[in-house]
Amino acid sequence: MRRAGDAGKLPTGAARGVVALLVLLVSTAALSPGAERVAAQDLPTQPPSPAAVAPTPAVVQPTPATAAPTQAPQAAAAPAEFTAGAPHIHTVAQGLLGIEGPVVWRVRELGLSATGAPETATSSFTLQRTGAAIIRNELTSRRTRIEAGEAFYMPSGDPFLRYAVGSDPSIIWVLELVPAEAAASGAPVTGTVLFTSDAINDYPRGTFDVELLRGILLPNEVSELPSHTGPALVMVTSGRLQASADGGQPAPISAGSGRLVAGALTLRNGDTEPASFVVAALGEPVDGAEQPTGAAQVAPTPAPGQPVPTVLLPPVDAAPTAAPVAVEPTPETVAVEPTPVATVAPSSTSGDIDGDGLSDIDEAAYGSDPLNRDFDADGLLDGEEVYVHGADPLNNDSDGDGLLDGEEVNQYGTGPVNSDTDGDGLGDADEIFVYGTAPGAFDSDGDGTGDGEEVLTFGTNPADPASGP
Repeated sequence: MRRAGDAGKLPTGAARGVVALLVLLVSTAALSPGAERVAAQDLPTQPPSPAAVAPTPAVVQPTPATAAPTQAPQAAAAPAEFTAGAPHIHTVAQGLLGIEGPVVWRVRELGLSATGAPETATSSFTLQRTGAAIIRNELTSRRTRIEAGEAFYMPSGDPFLRYAVGSDPSIIWVLELVPAEAAASGAPVTGTVLFTSDAINDYPRGTFDVELLRGILLPNEVSELPSHTGPALVMVTSGRLQASADGGQPAPISAGSGRLVAGALTLRNGDTEPASFVVAALGEPVDGAEQPTGAAQVAPTPAPGQPVPTVLLPPVDAAPTAAPVAVEPTPETVAVEPTPVATVAPSSTSGDIDGDGLSDIDEAAYGSDPLNRDFDADGLLDGEEVYVHGADPLNNDSDGDGLLDGEEVNQYGTGPVNSDTDGDGLGDADEIFVYGTAPGAFDSDGDGTGDGEEVLTFGTNPADPASGP
């Protein structure tokens, strides 16, 4: 029988069972987080990959910056005007040329004087070889100065004057395209002819761009002749080159020599010194079709929506009498235009636009040019010729003695309107160039006998006092 104090108490075995159950539950709860951690450690490691990939853009980012310079050289590729295989060839002169029939390429060498002489040019290039020169178009009075290696194109028919400037001798080459009959044997020609081609019959008729190209080849360099229309002229200006036409055997071309080439040409410098050459050739045809006609230029005027100047079309709400008022500004604008003012200003002050000492009115009377100070290019101003020396401003040798008026005044001290200045019976030019006497001295050798008398009467030497009669 139990004691009263044990009433309400669990049996000892039952209490122990409860304690064991509680211990089991606590152990299970304690072990559960650990089990989760073990399970997490057993999973694959891919989830951390995003953290590893995050730096990847930083590594890839420089790639576009590296690619940018790669594109820059492509954008800076060589311009089209640089021809492969021709690193030292460039155009030195250019113009337009009309072909109407058989022609000949001819090259002449000329020495220019300080006074020059007017000439009407054929279609030609002037290539400056040494020194410097001025080329003046006598039709427009425009001038060009060229130095060694430079060139100028002179169109056919225009009057030109070429003269030397500076202290160095001025030597030029004239590369001209002339009719076949003008280059025939016996035809008059000035200067030394360096090259004359055969008659060219296969040039197409029409107007073409014509160019003079100058090239330099260093030792062992090779260049191809640029494309051209019809035969091209090749002239070697210094050194020596080997020329191969259409892949054939090379042939030498020396300085001062030329060759007419119909097709492709390869030039090679096989020497140890640089060589230079020029090429005169026809380029593309110029037919004028690219120039719009006057009708095409006017066509847009009546197009719908285009504003019409009020001078031509007064406002619709204006009275009919207002139309003349709208036109009135036109004369006012013309009256203040710079051109009339510039033209009138010199005449009102000096009456001599070019300042040559000959008034504009007198220039019109003589037939000279009020914008050209030395119309006949003899070395004397027009006013100086008329008012000082009584010479003809239209004739560079007023007395016809073979000396330019300017030479007589500035160089020899003779009279430009007197063919025998000293009156000894010998012409001024003959005294200088034939007898070696002084054109301003009646008796050059001082032997008491006039120069003309010695020559014409006694047959003695007017420059030698010992040969007197």
